[in-house]
Amino acid sequence: MMCDKLGYVVVNNTTTTIKPTPAGFFGLSVTGAGNVTVYDNASAASGVVLYTKTGATAGETVHFGGNGIAANNGLTVITTGTVVVLYT
Repeated sequence: MMCDKLGYVVVNNTTTTIKPTPAGFFGLSVTGAGNVTVYDNASAASGVVLYTKTGATAGETVHFGGNGIAANNGLTVITTGTVVVLYT
């Protein structure tokens, strides 16, 4: 499966719900060093952890390939740095 378009959201030193409904998580790019955790949750920083990294450095990129990871409930990100999250 190929995705025609991916959306992106910049998350800067906060907890942000990217999408409160089922979503695809395709990856992220760290633009400001810090910790980052991505949850399969529609509104809170809890539940199934899809990705986590302590001490992520600027320039790191994570990509989960053509199909991404299915987030059944939604996508919520918490970071102490700055990340660009790719999703559908």
